[in-house]
Amino acid sequence: MLRFLLKVFAIVAILGMAGGGVYFYAVHQWHAAQQAVKENRLDDARASLRICSIVWPRSVPVQILAARVDRLDGEFESAELHLNEAKRLARGSTPEIQVEYLLMRVQRGEEDEVAGELIGYVEGEYPERALILEMLARAYMRNMRHGPAFTCLTTWMQVEPDAPEPYQWRGWVLERLNDWGGAMRDYEKALELKPDNVEVRLRLAELQLDHSDVDAAKINLEQLFERFPDRADIAARLGQLRFLEGDPDQARALLEAAVKEMPDDAPILIHLAKLELQANNSAKAEKWLRHALEVDPTDTEAEFTLVAVLQKEGRDSEADVVRENHRKHTVLLQKVSRIIQMEAEHPNGDPDDLYEVGALFLNSANERVGLYWLHRALQRNPEHQPTRKALAEYYEKKGDKEKAAEHRRQIKSSK
Repeated sequence: MLRFLLKVFAIVAILGMAGGGVYFYAVHQWHAAQQAVKENRLDDARASLRICSIVWPRSVPVQILAARVDRLDGEFESAELHLNEAKRLARGSTPEIQVEYLLMRVQRGEEDEVAGELIGYVEGEYPERALILEMLARAYMRNMRHGPAFTCLTTWMQVEPDAPEPYQWRGWVLERLNDWGGAMRDYEKALELKPDNVEVRLRLAELQLDHSDVDAAKINLEQLFERFPDRADIAARLGQLRFLEGDPDQARALLEAAVKEMPDDAPILIHLAKLELQANNSAKAEKWLRHALEVDPTDTEAEFTLVAVLQKEGRDSEADVVRENHRKHTVLLQKVSRIIQMEAEHPNGDPDDLYEVGALFLNSANERVGLYWLHRALQRNPEHQPTRKALAEYYEKKGDKEKAAEHRRQIKSSK
């Protein structure tokens, strides 16, 4: 720290205090810090803010921005110290300080408790209302709450019509509401606003592949592959495209290269299996598909393809078992999709629906989301027995005897 201070004072001396160089240098660092925060370059923002805090040790905005940097980095205790100092300097709370406190609670998973107050700031045309909407949308998307996420993102578009991020994120939400056309339109709008967004262009191409729009996918994927020939994910999707175009040799070369870096990617595994099936290599096809189902036991496309492989080998009884699993998983996934969509459009007070969603995610290894939905089920009915049982079994497997016992105590005897 001493070395840093000496360096700063040396810079100050060079700039010349009498000529106002210190002030202008600090202003430059302030703007640099603000830009770094927008671009999520948090270490750069901290470096600039350290200079600002030396020149303006009693600046409330500097303390608030420092708190934001720490909050975004998950350093909540440090963020709170900055906010407390800002509150002291301001001789009380201000809207800017209060919003940062509320956003910290959102980031900690307390969005339901503070959403109403934050939406009040948005409706009151708070200057940084886009930031509020972004943070709320992030929280809702993280927990698969598509209805409120959609609302926040649509409002964000109205506040900042030239921002590409809300279109990109709403595209993600619409995918999960099975509105593929709407998702692709939002991704196209995001690309119109920011043409060099590689991740959006790639996701748009993936959806185009899924919906057999080969010509549109070809334009996007060949453009991406020309720019990034070493990216495995882009090569993989181009391999899928070549498969659909009827070029198995190039498809195989691209997919086999990509699978080395992405060994658990389901589309790669399934398309390699399809190539082996075409080449009458049933054993290799089965190997790829079994691995895909190890990664995700509910992958219905992998199950469907495996049925074809087993039938080709005359293993009809095994094929029947996989076919039945495929049927059950298809029904289950469709039901969960409907539940999530209903929750987005018309939430009700039924804990059974939330339990089913939570149980599915918990069993598919997405533990954080599964636990979130199970605890939402308990909010609706603290005595909901299937949820209590699912949580007790989960914590027993994790070795958390205390939490398991807490849920076991709430399970009523069937006698």
